[in-house]
Amino acid sequence: MQQFQSLKRLLFFYTLTLLIMLALYYAMMFFMLREHNQQHSKMVFDSLKYETINNAAPTNFEIEKILTKPIFKEVSYQIILMQPSGQTYVYSNTQPDEPKFTTVTFPTMSTISDSSYQLTDQTLTGTIKLNSNYQLYAVLRHQPLKVNWISYQYWLPLMAAILLFTMALLYMFRRRNNWENLLQYAESLTSATKETYLPPPFIGSNTTPEFLSVGHALSRIGYELHNSHRRIKTLTHRLERLVNQSPLPMLMIMRQGQISFFNQRFEQVFTTSFQRDTKYSLTDFVTGSDKATQQLLQNLSAQRVSRTLLVYGLENKQAYQLHITPWFGEHGQIHGFTVLLNSVNNFVSQVEELQQQNDQLQRQISDFARLRSVIGHELRTPLNAIIGTLDLIEPQTLSAEQNEVLITLTQSSQSMLTMLNDMLDMAKINAGKTDIVSEPTDIFKLGQQMSGLMVGNARRQAISLIYFFAPDCPRYIDTDNGRLRQILLNLLNNAVKFTSSGYVALVIEPLTHEQMSRLSHHVDGSNSATYSKPLTHNNRLLNTAVKANAQHHWVRFSVKDTGIGIAAAEQPKLFSDFSQANEQINQNFGGTGLGLAISNSFAQLLGGFIQLDSDIGNGSTFALYLPCFAPTYQPVYHFYKSLTHIQLIAIVSHEICVEFLQRMCSHLSLPVSVYTQLDNASAEQINRLLQQNPQNLTPILLVDYEYYEFNKAVSHQHTVPTESLLVNNKMITNSDDILDSLIKISAVPKILLSMKSERVIPSMVLDQFDGFLNKPLDIVLLTSELIRLTHPAVKTQEISYSALNESDQHDVIEKEDFSRPLVLVVDDNITNQKITCKLLEKLGYRSVVADNGQQAIEQLEVHRQEMVLILMDCRMPVMDGLQATQAIRAKGDNIPIIALTANNTDDDRESCRSVGMDEFLAKPINKDKLHAVLKQFIS
Repeated sequence: MQQFQSLKRLLFFYTLTLLIMLALYYAMMFFMLREHNQQHSKMVFDSLKYETINNAAPTNFEIEKILTKPIFKEVSYQIILMQPSGQTYVYSNTQPDEPKFTTVTFPTMSTISDSSYQLTDQTLTGTIKLNSNYQLYAVLRHQPLKVNWISYQYWLPLMAAILLFTMALLYMFRRRNNWENLLQYAESLTSATKETYLPPPFIGSNTTPEFLSVGHALSRIGYELHNSHRRIKTLTHRLERLVNQSPLPMLMIMRQGQISFFNQRFEQVFTTSFQRDTKYSLTDFVTGSDKATQQLLQNLSAQRVSRTLLVYGLENKQAYQLHITPWFGEHGQIHGFTVLLNSVNNFVSQVEELQQQNDQLQRQISDFARLRSVIGHELRTPLNAIIGTLDLIEPQTLSAEQNEVLITLTQSSQSMLTMLNDMLDMAKINAGKTDIVSEPTDIFKLGQQMSGLMVGNARRQAISLIYFFAPDCPRYIDTDNGRLRQILLNLLNNAVKFTSSGYVALVIEPLTHEQMSRLSHHVDGSNSATYSKPLTHNNRLLNTAVKANAQHHWVRFSVKDTGIGIAAAEQPKLFSDFSQANEQINQNFGGTGLGLAISNSFAQLLGGFIQLDSDIGNGSTFALYLPCFAPTYQPVYHFYKSLTHIQLIAIVSHEICVEFLQRMCSHLSLPVSVYTQLDNASAEQINRLLQQNPQNLTPILLVDYEYYEFNKAVSHQHTVPTESLLVNNKMITNSDDILDSLIKISAVPKILLSMKSERVIPSMVLDQFDGFLNKPLDIVLLTSELIRLTHPAVKTQEISYSALNESDQHDVIEKEDFSRPLVLVVDDNITNQKITCKLLEKLGYRSVVADNGQQAIEQLEVHRQEMVLILMDCRMPVMDGLQATQAIRAKGDNIPIIALTANNTDDDRESCRSVGMDEFLAKPINKDKLHAVLKQFIS
């Protein structure tokens, strides 16, 4: 049993346990016997005390008689009787197997009482005090311990222990046999003999369940080990074939940088055979493509991520793509690297060739950009002459035929300028050179200006132009004023161009976060809208919009028209460069197809997007959505208490005006009734409004002249019989008569609203009205007229003037008496000189000219005292405008210098500012812009 040490230890601990239990048992028996003897001694002492305590004066005889009792015969004792006289008697008795008392001992007690005793391991000593001062001293020996080994109490535990030890010994021998069988079975397990799972061979013998379980477990483990061994052999075989026969060089590198293995392909490529006793490093075979790569190859231990590097072979000079991947231990430390080399020599050569081609293309692009700059300059110069010359012609001095020619020339030149600007803008967008300048922008005033610019086109198309700014919309938002202006101008221009009848409306209103969310969900479920960006991008913009206000997060600029509409299949094309809906539109309307593409790009740069909703034949709505950054809410429509006493009766030609008028009048607390057609029911309502008490509400009639003209035309062509109706005590039979009767009521103030100018409306019509307003309707002007008509004594000049738009204010300013300061015009083109001088003369300025920068310096020296500003062309012979400006600034002269150039690019602007120019004007010169610049720099 030398090999079964565990069984020997188990038997040893079992035997030791039995011996300890026997020792404890016999120790307990010993203490019980000793306790029994002590109890017997106490009982003898108590009997002696009982026999003597009642004797008043015990005699020697009486004590001897007491000691002859049977209880005292089994005990060895020494008893001393001491009388009060001092006479002492000693009585002793000793058992045969005990030594006799050799001396007389008086016990000493720690506590004194009538009777007391003390116990030791061998004796009981006590004192008994009797009456009459008699004392009795006793020393009792305990009975000796006697073990009766014949009694079962002593031999039965020993026999039980021997029996248990024998049973344990037999169990150990049986367990030893089980272990021998299990060890023999485990030694017989080999990977070659375990093709299938087999149960252990000792399953039928007297084997305990745990050994059977271990045997089954060993069988399963052996079977699984055999399968794993086969899989490992298969995988090893595959790996060897894959790695060694791989077409790519592979190697493994230890953490210190030493190569531990490389495959056959590596040996073939680098003509090196792997030898165990030779140390290799990666830099012995390849070198980095640059200094940083070489340093990385030399210090691989610091790399903890996979890298792909470009390296070159030291001998063959071929380019390789090196993929290096670290592999880590179980505690995260780097153990080494696996490296794969891929030849990219052909690819690198192609990249170099493509790079050369790209450099050549970049040079061509740069040349084309310079060519575009020159072409833009050369085109803008004659355009400046054409447009400037046409602006100088007074239409009143021409005949009708000459006026028509003038209009054609003006439209054609403006179209050429628009096309040129669009192409240059698209070129800047594609080149990524478009900058966005975010600044507080008055979108209410901007909407007015854009509508004002479209009035002429709308009149020529004979359509109505409507502008509505929601009362709860913020007036100022942070955005790029110029880009927003260009977007709205493109959308309005397209709407007017493609609308032959009806109206074009510009609506500016706020949208809350919830409304934008509902809009996005609506668009997700329908195909009726086209977005210039994917809807996911719009949702991202919606989620990241600045929540500066608790109600409104977005502003929507909607351009609605009743034009030809756009088919759903053609809508996605509209936002592409040089693309229109179809060829027929291009043939009928012309255009480059850049306007919407540019607007789309600008909308995205401003953080918004454009939505299109259109049906063929039902008009279109282009909606520009912009995030509401840093909104400023400033009242646009002011409340006047006198408006609450007015009943406005509006007769308009379009349904869209009904909602706008009702919202505006509700905001101003102005009672209003709006009608788009006159029939019996509406006539009855108007009649009731006219007959109400004038002390409560004063009725005022607002009539749309286009509706008036339409009714006149229809009534002359058709006679539709209707029921008779009493209006103002007159019987009316049709809508034309109803409108005429309402206009002829002299007691009711009337205002005429029209797209046409006042001078082209027949005087017989104007004479019937008390006021006149142009479309698009300005609510401020409307309230001014209402107050004027209901309160004639109140001067409303200030109200009217404050409501003028910028172009109207310019007209007023032009009529004022200007002083005549002197302006220097520097331009090498004589036509441009003449046009600029004429514009300055119209604006109230004197001018002198110079053909180049050198002449400009000379003229400045002559006229410096009276000269207030210089208009400086940039490109001129002898000395250009930039050099002349530098020379003027070098002399310390701070006269305002305004650049005039046909190249309207950011680079040109920066060049002008860098030499000291104060402002920048692009050719052709716009009279209003020139006027604004002169006002800014001339006090």
